[in-house]
Amino acid sequence: MAKSSENYILDTSALISLESINILERVLSLFSIITTNSAIKELEEFAKHDDKYGRIAKNILKHKSEFTIESCEIKESIKYVESTDNELYNLSLKKQLPLVTDETKLVHHTRHKIEVYFSPVFLILLLKSGHLSKEKALELLEELRNIRNWRNNIIYLITKNQLEKL
Repeated sequence: MAKSSENYILDTSALISLESINILERVLSLFSIITTNSAIKELEEFAKHDDKYGRIAKNILKHKSEFTIESCEIKESIKYVESTDNELYNLSLKKQLPLVTDETKLVHHTRHKIEVYFSPVFLILLLKSGHLSKEKALELLEELRNIRNWRNNIIYLITKNQLEKL
C-alpha cells in the first residue's frame, strides 16, 4: 500500500488515541507522521508505568522508526499550554503542516494560526480513502470515546457529525 503525500504533525495525545483503537499502524502505512523529541520523551515517561497508557505508549514506541522526529525552536509561545505543545505548534508554523492533537486548549489557542485537527480526523480520512467502512469508523469513534472518557465532548460530537454526513 503506497503512502499518500500527506504529512501530519502529531502530539502525544493524538498518538495515544490512535494506538488505543489500534489504527496507528494503518495511519503510519498511509500518511507521513512527524512528531518531536519532546513528544517521544513524554511517551517514554508513560511507558515506564504498567497501566493502560503505559502499554499504549510502549506499542507506539515500537513504531518510533516510522516517524519523522524533529526538534523545533519555540519562537512563538502560547502561555496556556505545555512546552511540548508549544514545540509542536512552532513546528506546524515552520513547516506549514497540520497539527493533530486531542488537547482542546491547544486547538482553541492555535486554530486561527495553523491548520489543527483532533485525532479522530484519521477515521474520516480512512473512511474517505476506502480503508474503513462508515460503520467501522463510527464503531471505532465510540470505542475511542469510551477509552478516552470523552462522553459528549467537542471532539466526539464534531467527528460523529462529520462521519454521519459521509
